[in-house]
Amino acid sequence: MNRLKDIRFILIFIGLVFLFIFPVLSSDFYLINILSIAFIYAVYAGSWDILSGFTGKENMGHAAFIAIGAYLLGFVSAVYSIQPWLSIPMAAVASALFGIAIGVPTLRLKGPYFALASLAVASIFENLTISYSEFTGGEEGIFGIPFLTPGPTSDYYFMLIFSFISILILFIAGKSNFGLILKSIKSDEDAAKAVGIKTTKYKVTAFALSAMFAGMAGAVMGHFYGYVGPDIVYPLSLNTLIMAVVGGIGGIIPAALGGFFISLLTELLRGLGQWNNLIYTVILMLSILFLPKGAFKTLGEFLKPKNKKNKTPKLRGEENE
Repeated sequence: MNRLKDIRFILIFIGLVFLFIFPVLSSDFYLINILSIAFIYAVYAGSWDILSGFTGKENMGHAAFIAIGAYLLGFVSAVYSIQPWLSIPMAAVASALFGIAIGVPTLRLKGPYFALASLAVASIFENLTISYSEFTGGEEGIFGIPFLTPGPTSDYYFMLIFSFISILILFIAGKSNFGLILKSIKSDEDAAKAVGIKTTKYKVTAFALSAMFAGMAGAVMGHFYGYVGPDIVYPLSLNTLIMAVVGGIGGIIPAALGGFFISLLTELLRGLGQWNNLIYTVILMLSILFLPKGAFKTLGEFLKPKNKKNKTPKLRGEENE
């Protein structure tokens, strides 16, 4: 009942209803495709947030996890015509295992060293992609991947449902004791260790969870384009970080909304030509300067219902005084 009184959940519900009926209201396939892509960017930002926003470990190489899912799909598609019902679970398992393999050694690093290590991992992946072009297609990428569904409208609903389920799972994880422990690690890892929390286990689990959803989103995007290449994968390290920070980190939904709306903004500004990057940069700078907590996290705090102060009950006889 309390959530029914929370205007934030009401607005999210209205937004979801609108998105579900949008293809009925509009037959503009361009807008439908742009919204479909925005759903996946929301998952990219949300999956980044469950690690970096909750633990404070800034992942500068999120594209490496996206690449695992996307290129695994590309490799298999070069031999078999793999369908989404199989490729997405494969991407989930492979990306999660990769997250564990990378997380165990790198998460022991503190300060900026983890960020540099994650950036190095993404850079290595990009160089390997170019070097082993006989497997990855090099700069041209891999073509001929089976499309997600038969048409743009069904693609839209597939990606909307995938995005909704992914963000919901990440949100529930963030609101659980698991998320609370991650935030305690971010606040003071030494204090968390002192009370018996196995911080390494929780950080590695968050790393695997982040990698898993990023990899699945990468596989979905590969099916959507029918193509996997460096141009749609490796720029996402910086883009995802910006989207999550502008939306608001440490809450999943604000970060995901940042990914959704900034990807839409990027497409809307595309027609401005050379002014595109300048306007985009100015908007990001203004957001960071005046909304340091993030645009949607600040909005959520503003709309959050205020708790009424509990009045101290009066003792018998005091009401007559």
